[in-house]
Amino acid sequence: MFKKSKNSIDVGDKFVKTDDPSTIWIVAGNGSPVASIPHYQVVRQDYASRVRTLSQQVLLDTDYYRRVE
Repeated sequence: MFKKSKNSIDVGDKFVKTDDPSTIWIVAGNGSPVASIPHYQVVRQDYASRVRTLSQQVLLDTDYYRRVE
């Protein structure tokens, strides 16, 4: 089985903020196609109407977010 690249983000991937590891954010789709850096829409796992648009750069920066299984 292939291991997922740490630089790729797909719909369904889960992340937590480093300062709030109890709240899980799930990638729901792509964000703005206009920006030069890819962006993604994330929804809060326990509160689906809470949506954020975050850049790939921020989601992959371990100072801000950490990927969870």
